[in-house]
Amino acid sequence: MMNQSLLSTLVERKLVTEETLVYANVKSKGLGGKDIYIKKDVYWYPGMPAGAINDIEGMIPERFAKAYNIKPDGTYKEHKKRGRKPKDVATRLFG
Repeated sequence: MMNQSLLSTLVERKLVTEETLVYANVKSKGLGGKDIYIKKDVYWYPGMPAGAINDIEGMIPERFAKAYNIKPDGTYKEHKKRGRKPKDVATRLFG
């Protein structure tokens, strides 16, 4: 189960799209026409609740987020790019 802030961060950074395979609780028709919830591999869709998702691409959501330096609560830190700056940026900065 994942929280809504983590899901919205992953969607905002385009790590979870409509082509992302998730293992989630989805509504299905059971015997006798009753609605039941089953766990199944489905593609993520925008209306899917965050609490229904059990794993993303075979990893628990916290581990998937950690691979992209996102904390389990959905926050992340922007890093300054390291290394050599492009020539036009360097001339504007040091001019």
